[in-house]
Amino acid sequence: MKNLFYLRREQGFYLFLMISAYVSTLVFGGFYYLAEIPELYLPTFGAFLLFVIFGVLSFFSVSLVTLFRLSILTAVAAFFNQVYYTGGIASSGIVEFVIPPLLAFFYRPLSDRFVFMVVSAICLIAMWPLTDWGYSQNLLPESMLNAHGLLCAVFVFSIVTIYTFLFRNALVIKNQKIGESMKQLQDTTHKLIQSEKMASLGMLSAGVAHEINNPLNFIKGGIEILEEELKKEKELRFEAAPSLHVIKEGLTRASVIVNSLNHFSRNTESMNERCNINAIVNNSLIMLQPKLKYKGKVEKDLTDQELIISGNEGKLHQAFLNIISNAEQAIGKEGTISVKTRKKNNTIEVEIKDDGVGISKENLNKISDPFFTTKPVGKGTGLGLAITYKIIEDHNGSINVSSKLGKGSTFVLSFTVS
Repeated sequence: MKNLFYLRREQGFYLFLMISAYVSTLVFGGFYYLAEIPELYLPTFGAFLLFVIFGVLSFFSVSLVTLFRLSILTAVAAFFNQVYYTGGIASSGIVEFVIPPLLAFFYRPLSDRFVFMVVSAICLIAMWPLTDWGYSQNLLPESMLNAHGLLCAVFVFSIVTIYTFLFRNALVIKNQKIGESMKQLQDTTHKLIQSEKMASLGMLSAGVAHEINNPLNFIKGGIEILEEELKKEKELRFEAAPSLHVIKEGLTRASVIVNSLNHFSRNTESMNERCNINAIVNNSLIMLQPKLKYKGKVEKDLTDQELIISGNEGKLHQAFLNIISNAEQAIGKEGTISVKTRKKNNTIEVEIKDDGVGISKENLNKISDPFFTTKPVGKGTGLGLAITYKIIEDHNGSINVSSKLGKGSTFVLSFTVS
C-alpha cells in the first residue's frame, strides 16, 4: 500500500520509466539483432529482462526508490555499452547520457540527482580515453549508421519531450494544491478571526450583563422598601401605584435583556446542553429588539410543545441571531418578520420569514459560501451564514432556503430529535 501511494505521489514517473525502458530496449535490441551484433543486442535484451524483473518487484514490498536507482544504473550500463560499440565519443548515442540525470531530476530523492549527474559525467569522460586508445569501436554496418542516428535522436527527443510534459503537469497540479491550501488557510484564518470576535463579544456581553444586574438589584430592593413604606400611607400609595408599575415594568424588561445576554455569552464547547428552541428564539428576538422596533413588526407563532434538543446553547443563539439579523437588514420600515416553531414527529422546525428584498436565484446557492456577501464593503464579511450553516449541521440539523427578489426570504431550520 505504501509503494502504491508513493507511485501515485510521483505522478507516474517510475511507471513511465519502466514503460519507456521496455520499449527502448526492445526496439534497440531488435535493431542490433537485425545488424547481427551480439555485443549489442545481448546486453540490450539483458537490460530488458532486468527492467521486467524490476517492474514485477514494484508490485511487492520492495522500495520504489531502490528499484528506481537500480533501473537508472541499468540504463547507464546499457547506454555505456551501446556507445562503446557504436563509435565511442563519435557515437550517435552519446547524447543518451543526459537521460539518467534528467530522470533523477524529476524523482524525489534530491541526492540521486547529483549522484547520477556524476555517474553520467564519469561515463562520458571515460569514453574519451577509451576512444583515443582504440578500445571502443563501431560495429555497425555503414548502411545502418544513419538509421541508428535517427533512432537515437527520436529516443532522446521522446524522453525529453514526455518528461518535460510530465514535469509541467506536475507543476500545474502542485500549484493547484498550493492554491487550495492557501484558500483553506485563508478560510480557516477568517473563521478563527470571526470566532475570536464572537468570543470577545460573548465576554463583553457577560461583563455588561453583570454590571447591569447589580444596579437592577439595587432598584429592585429600593422598590420593595418603597412598597413597604407606602403600606402605611394609603392615599400616597394610590397616587404612587402607576409610577411603581412603570418602574417594575422597566425593571422586568431590563432583567429579561440581562438574562438573554447571559444565555448568549455562555462560553463552552459542550454539545450536551439542554437547549430549549423556543427560549433561544425569544432571547434572540429580545436582543435584536432595539433594531427591530424601528423596522416593521415581528410576528411570533411559537408552538406550546416543548422543543428540546441536545447541543450548545451559545452557538445556537449565534445561529438564530445571524438569520434574524439578516432578515432585519432585508426588510424596510414597513416590513414584517414572522417566526414560527413546530414539531412534526421527530423533527423540530423553525421558520424565519421576511418580506424584504429577497435573494436572486444565482446567489441563492452561494449564501453559505465563506466570504460571499452582497453587502457593501465594510458592511459584512460573508461569514455569518457560513458559520450558521456549520452550527446547524453540528446540531444534526439542516437549513432550507427559498427566496424571490422583491418578495422576501424564508429560512426553515430542521432539527432531528430522538
